[in-house]
Amino acid sequence: MRRLLISALLLCSAPVSAQHLAPEDYIFPLRDVAGLYSANFGEMRPNHFHSGIDIKTDGVTGKPVLATADGYISRIAVTPGGYGRAIYITHPNGTTSVYGHLSKFRDDIEKYVHEERYRTRRNSINLYPPADRFPLKQGEQFAWSGNTGSSAGPHLHFEIRDSRTQRTLNTISSGVIRTRDDIPPRLVKLYYVEVDSVRGVPVHARPRPVELVEKTPGRYALKQEGALSVGGRGYFILETTDRKNDVSNTFGLWRIREFADEDPIFELRIDGFAFDQTRYCNAVTHYPMQVASRNEVIRLTRLDGCIDDFYPVLKNQALLTPSEGQSQQIRIEAEDDSGNRSILEFRTIRQPAQRDFRAVCDSTALIVDNRRPFSHTAGEASVHIPAGVFYEPLFFSQSSRPAQFAAAPSVAVLSPLYSILDYDTPLHTAATVTIRAYVPQNLQPHTTLGFVRKGKVSYAGGKYKNGAVTLSTRTLGDFCVVADTVPPRIEPRFKAGEPIRTRSITFRLRDNFSGIGNTRRGVDPARTQSDAGHHYPHLRRLPHPERPELHAPTDRHGQLWQQNRLETDDNPITIPIFTYFRHCPQHSDGRPENRPELFSDNALPDYTAPFIFGPWRILSQARHTMTTKDPLNSYCLADLSSFFSSDSGAVRTLDPQLRRLLLYPTELRNHRLQHIIAQRSKGNTKSSLMQATRQVLPLIQQGIK
Repeated sequence: MRRLLISALLLCSAPVSAQHLAPEDYIFPLRDVAGLYSANFGEMRPNHFHSGIDIKTDGVTGKPVLATADGYISRIAVTPGGYGRAIYITHPNGTTSVYGHLSKFRDDIEKYVHEERYRTRRNSINLYPPADRFPLKQGEQFAWSGNTGSSAGPHLHFEIRDSRTQRTLNTISSGVIRTRDDIPPRLVKLYYVEVDSVRGVPVHARPRPVELVEKTPGRYALKQEGALSVGGRGYFILETTDRKNDVSNTFGLWRIREFADEDPIFELRIDGFAFDQTRYCNAVTHYPMQVASRNEVIRLTRLDGCIDDFYPVLKNQALLTPSEGQSQQIRIEAEDDSGNRSILEFRTIRQPAQRDFRAVCDSTALIVDNRRPFSHTAGEASVHIPAGVFYEPLFFSQSSRPAQFAAAPSVAVLSPLYSILDYDTPLHTAATVTIRAYVPQNLQPHTTLGFVRKGKVSYAGGKYKNGAVTLSTRTLGDFCVVADTVPPRIEPRFKAGEPIRTRSITFRLRDNFSGIGNTRRGVDPARTQSDAGHHYPHLRRLPHPERPELHAPTDRHGQLWQQNRLETDDNPITIPIFTYFRHCPQHSDGRPENRPELFSDNALPDYTAPFIFGPWRILSQARHTMTTKDPLNSYCLADLSSFFSSDSGAVRTLDPQLRRLLLYPTELRNHRLQHIIAQRSKGNTKSSLMQATRQVLPLIQQGIK
């Protein structure tokens, strides 16, 4: 009966308009909160528009999350990044609502997710239950708010999408969500940019800043007296920001309009977008200034490679082309999603033609046409740029020079530095960079490309194969071939032998260069399920006591790495405890007679039971292991059983500098070892010399690599 009812609703309901939502169809998606916001729809984020709104949950997790309208749960996602734990509800009017960063699902939903993750043996998971599995009424609770995924603090990420196209829509400007906001946008600064053309390539002059002054609330003028001098062809850039009542957060603008002598020549409006359009934010803004600003820096023009969807009004690309001596009245209006508006009015005057910007370019320079593919090879570096990567044609530049920059001692630099265009050039899709270099065989598995900016090298990616490293990248600039020779480190956040009576134990994972690729952890012989990433653990198969060999984590270098990577070296990871011994008896060889039992998140045993992680003589018999991997196949295995006995010490990891030594060719090891010993012997040196010698020489003699 329930399935028939849902089917009838879907068949009888008309789809929603691609641009308009009916506010009366929806209710507020949270209960017991103040109704404040930390982010709005369409605001500029690094390389994307924000696709929804962020509703504050008063600094805590666990607020009831409600279905904003009748419907059914059509998708459930659990990922370490992004929205973390998220639920998608499909509604009969043709829309889908999205709820992200949840802490917990309703019990029946949680049970379904738990079973599916065990069945598929996957941590990150996307589930698409049938329409009759989880039907919901408007206002029905199905989850609790949280802080999972890529979240900087407790909040609910909320979206409404067109179900057919998955185009996400502006819930505030459409009136679905009402905010307390009577504050007009703040106009921070205006910039004027002249444009010249050389061989069909538009060349933009350096933006000229123009100071503004607020005369009355929402009314602005130029700080200078008289008209603003402009060239024969140019456009404006507006730096602006917005606020809402009762919060200190800044927000993005909904609409910006420009008029020349009362004639509308430009309008930018953020009503909605498809997810394959979100990176066009780099064309809507002035990219170099946007990445350096906390405000929004909007171009009042459209670049050649940007789509028209965001510009309902656009005349002559909104370029001002006055004749010599001509004066124009300019009005710029900035409006937020609550209808508050700020207006800037001023006059311009055409400057003498001899003062106009004239671009000077190398007549032999190669041109990259943004509408056609481009490839170039110079020396050992080559680049391939598909059509549509850039937002307008540009002049290509590539050079090389010796690699002279600060690199960590564990990072070996193996090539010159190659410059391909520059960091401030935004890419809409990926280009391919290939650099050839000689790399010793023992370093090849650890070789990648490094990205160099401001004198420091960071991990870019790519694998060494057939004498070269190839990287697909959306960032250009300075690259070199490097080898990352040190594996990640695992640091427990508790002392050896101390009783553990909490629900979790925490470890800090650190990596010196390429970041954490994936992790595996647990207690033999069970298999432990948990959520991944910043707040929850992984689902992994663990080694059995009778099979003590350790299974390396599967590396899909790309998909899995992107899902499970920890973005900062200092990010701790917490592992729920699921091991419970019912009895003390042991086999003659000391192994526990009873294997650990497995408990779900909501079925943990009573922590007053006598043998939770105890007595230590039993627990220490089980093998506690953690394996972590960076994207360059370096492993660090810690046998954590030592931490659960009173006579244990710290995790045993090799000194990073000495481990790197083991990767050197045999003939270079002794020379490098003497250098290390000399460095360590500068202060008090007998102990340093003895420590280095004792740790390294036996390994070299055994030929361990």
